[in-house]
Amino acid sequence: MPVASGRSPIKKARAKDPRGSIPTAGPGFRGGTAGAHPVPSVVLVRTLTAFLAAPPVLLAVWAGGAWFLLGLAIIVSAALREFYGLARRTGAIVVAPVGFFLAGSLLLLSPGAELLLVSLGDISDAGAFRSGVIEVLNSSAGQRELVLTLTVVAPLVALLFRREASRDRLTGWAVTVLGAWYVTWLLGRVGALRLLDAPGEAFSGGRGWVFLVLGATWAFDTGAYFVGSRFGRTKLMPWISPGKTWEGATGGLLLTLVVVWLASVDLAGFVPGLTAIDWRPLPIPVLHIFPMAIGIAIAAIFGDLAESMVKRDAGAKDASGFFPGHGGMFDRIDSVLFTAPFVYYYAGALLGTAG
Repeated sequence: MPVASGRSPIKKARAKDPRGSIPTAGPGFRGGTAGAHPVPSVVLVRTLTAFLAAPPVLLAVWAGGAWFLLGLAIIVSAALREFYGLARRTGAIVVAPVGFFLAGSLLLLSPGAELLLVSLGDISDAGAFRSGVIEVLNSSAGQRELVLTLTVVAPLVALLFRREASRDRLTGWAVTVLGAWYVTWLLGRVGALRLLDAPGEAFSGGRGWVFLVLGATWAFDTGAYFVGSRFGRTKLMPWISPGKTWEGATGGLLLTLVVVWLASVDLAGFVPGLTAIDWRPLPIPVLHIFPMAIGIAIAAIFGDLAESMVKRDAGAKDASGFFPGHGGMFDRIDSVLFTAPFVYYYAGALLGTAG
């Protein structure tokens, strides 16, 4: 989902990789050369891409229901396709059809799909709405167990029918299962957050929490990109991604802190028009603003590094070129795959609803 920032091809430095030469970013957190301003043309491309790609995502989150589930399915499909493509570059035998089937099954049994089922009913009372959600979730417990079993068994059985000589069947089994879980289950926490919404609650419910995930993640990426490009010196984990720096991470954290604080403040009295869309601050206590921002920043860092590790093993700079200036869908959701679960469980702890 995040499209407001990401890796950039500007002034790329080539870092030596023990397995060969792989293009990597310079000393900025998200790319760029330390001590140099981002090239205007590249920033323009990235900005235009963000303005074109962000509105459909935000509208799907706002609409909820079938539109939200459809958007989630498109993102999962695109990212999983790119993940399997990277895995094949390592020599792994990927059973992609089985992986997509498992991903679809996990998605249909995810909270995002449950939201669609509940929203089809005419439930006007918030309490009844949440009770309906709980009832649907409980009724699908057996189906969840079946899908969990299939994620282990189905890829293994499919690999038994592959006749070509290879020692990578075990890797293929692991990668097929991992892809379905890595992309679908983690991103499914966005659907779980959206479930916190209820009739009559616009930004105070599920919409607000999902927008916080997207906004805070985009803020971290943006702050890390510009600060890292200008001041990046101290490398974070050079053996995984030589371009990531502590300076960039600090810049991302500061901007993330601003977004979390804004989400917790009642802005309706200061910004005209917010009252009309039922803007309400998220229930984030003052003492939790900094810990939540720190957690989101750390999750974003590890989400990005995890994808960098996958791409490094595959010898690829980007998952694809789907988003000009940003890479592929997998590149765009790498941080969200980690920030969404963190915010979901943190919000659940605050509200007493996560489980």
